[in-house]
Amino acid sequence: MTMSKSLSARGRMLLSVAEHAIAAGMKVLAAEPRAKNPDVRFSPNGLNSATASLKEVKRWLKTDDQINLAGALKDTGICAVDVDGPEGEKALRRITKVSKTRKTKTRNGSHRFYRYDGNLGGSVIKLASDLDFIMSGYVMLPGSRHPDGGLYKSDDFSLPIADMSPELVKAIRNHRRPRKKSPEPSKTEARIVKGKRNDSLASIAGSLRRQGYEEEVILTMLDAFNQHYCRPPLRSQEVERIAHSISRYAPEHEELFGLMSNVTPRDVAFLWKPYFVRGATNLLEGDPNVGKTFLLCKLAAAISSGTPLPGQTEATAQNVLFMSAEDDPETTLVRRLMRMGAELDRIWFMNKFLRLDEDVIQVVERHIAQNKVSVILIDPLLAYMQGGIDMNKANETRPFMARLAELAKAHDVTIIALRHLNKADKDKAIFRGLGSVDITAAARSAVMVGLHPEDDETRVLVHIKHNLSARGDSLLYTLEGATDSEVPKLVWGGPTDLTADDLARKANKVGRPDNASQEAELFLRRALAGGVARKIKDVVRDAEKRSISDRTLRKAARKIGIIKKGQTWKLAETSS
Repeated sequence: MTMSKSLSARGRMLLSVAEHAIAAGMKVLAAEPRAKNPDVRFSPNGLNSATASLKEVKRWLKTDDQINLAGALKDTGICAVDVDGPEGEKALRRITKVSKTRKTKTRNGSHRFYRYDGNLGGSVIKLASDLDFIMSGYVMLPGSRHPDGGLYKSDDFSLPIADMSPELVKAIRNHRRPRKKSPEPSKTEARIVKGKRNDSLASIAGSLRRQGYEEEVILTMLDAFNQHYCRPPLRSQEVERIAHSISRYAPEHEELFGLMSNVTPRDVAFLWKPYFVRGATNLLEGDPNVGKTFLLCKLAAAISSGTPLPGQTEATAQNVLFMSAEDDPETTLVRRLMRMGAELDRIWFMNKFLRLDEDVIQVVERHIAQNKVSVILIDPLLAYMQGGIDMNKANETRPFMARLAELAKAHDVTIIALRHLNKADKDKAIFRGLGSVDITAAARSAVMVGLHPEDDETRVLVHIKHNLSARGDSLLYTLEGATDSEVPKLVWGGPTDLTADDLARKANKVGRPDNASQEAELFLRRALAGGVARKIKDVVRDAEKRSISDRTLRKAARKIGIIKKGQTWKLAETSS
C-alpha cells in the first residue's frame, strides 16, 4: 500500500486496520489518544464525522499518529458483539454456536463482528450477562490504546465477517418484543414535552457518563428513552449531539489522577512571541477609544497575509475567525482590513451575534476543524459570556474561561479576547480589567493598550501577564493618515521603558466618563436619541456589549428620567 509513506510504524499499522474496516463496509472515526471519545480535531461531529476515505484517515495520522481509531457501525449492516470476560463468553455460547469471524481482542474480552440483513434496530445493551450488541454506535479498532494503557489487538483483522446466526437474530428480536406485563404506556404516564426534552436527555446522559458508560451505550439508552417518553421525539441527530457532547467529559472515577512520570513535556508555542500563546486564551485590554479593536484588525491582517509582526523575521499566513459584537463587518471591519492589506479569503466572521454557550461553542469547534482556523479574535470577551454569568464572580467566570482554554488546547488555536478596563484608579495594571480578576488569572498571557502618558498621539502596548515566557518589551505605535474617508494606518515604533502600571495610573483620560454611571447616562442618551421608543431588552443587550451592567444602566435610566411605556424606554424630554 503506497499511501503509508511518511507515516510512523504505528501510523502505518492503524492505516492498514482502517483499510480493512472500510473494505468491510464500516466508516472510520478518530478518537482521542488513549481514549474512546471522538477527537474533535478530526471528527467534530462524532458519528456524523465518520469517513470511508482512506486518504482522510492518513491525513489524521500524519497530523497525530497517537490518536485512536474506531469503526462506525451505524447503517452498515454490521454488528459488533461485545463479549465481556468469561461470563459474556458463556452467555454468547448459550445462545448460539460461535462461528469463526473477524475479531478484536479487548481489555477483558472481545468484539466479534457479524453481518445481518433487514432492520434489527439500534444497539442492544445487556442482552445477556456481560453481552452487548453494538449496531448504532462504534467500537475501537485494533491498534488503539485503552485509557488504562492496554492495547486493542487482532490476530487477523482481514478475516471475512461471518453472517449472524439465526439464533442471535432471534435473541435480539425476542429481547425487543414487548413483555406481556409491559403494556403500552397509559395516557397518564409521564411524558417529556417540548422545552424540556433536551435538558431531560442531557441529565440522563450525564448520569450515565458519571457511571462510566461510553458514548455508544449512552446513545443507545437516550434513543430508547427519547422514543418512549419524549412527545414528540427529538430528531435522531439531536439525540446524537447530546450523547456526543456529554461523552466528551471523563467520568468522575476515570482519569481523575495521574502520575507525573506519564506526562510528556510539551514545548510552549506562540502566535507572536512572547505576547500571544498558541493553544491558549490571551487577553488584550484597554480603555475605550485607544484603538483596541483597531489593533485586533491589524493582527487579523498580519496573520491572514503572513506579514511578520514586530520581533518576527518571518510568518505563515493563517486562517482567522473574527467575532465582533460591536463593529459591523460592512461599515467598519472590512474597510479597516482592506486598508491593512488583509487576505480577506482567510478571515471568517459570524453573521449573527450569539453568546458562547455550549451549543454555540460546538458549532465554533466544527467551523475550526472544517476551515482550519488557527486564530480566534473575540471583541469584547464579556459580551460573549454565557447568559446569567456574573462577570465579577470568580466561581462563575472560571468555568467559561476553562471551556475556552479547552477549545484552544484541543484545536491548537490562539484565542485573543478583548476586555475593557474598569474605572478604578489602581496602581497595579493587572487589577484594571473589567470583571473578576480570575479572568486574568485564567488567561496564559495578557497585554494592555493605552495612550502614552506624555503624548496622546502615541499608543503603547505593554505585557501585563506572562506565565509562559519572559515579559515582552513595551512597544510604541501610532495611527497615521486618518481622514473622514480614510482608515488610519498603524505604524509600529520602537520599544519603550514604560510599564503597564504607568498606563494604569492614567485612568479615565481619553474618551471615558469619570465613572460607570456617567458612561451609562451617555450611552442611554445616544441609544434613545431622536425621540424613538426602543424595547428595553434591546437597549440592555446593546449596553452589555459595551460592558455596561444591567443594574448600572437601570440606575442611570432613573437618574436622567427615562420614561417607561410597557416594555419600551424613551427619553423624557422627547416624550409626548
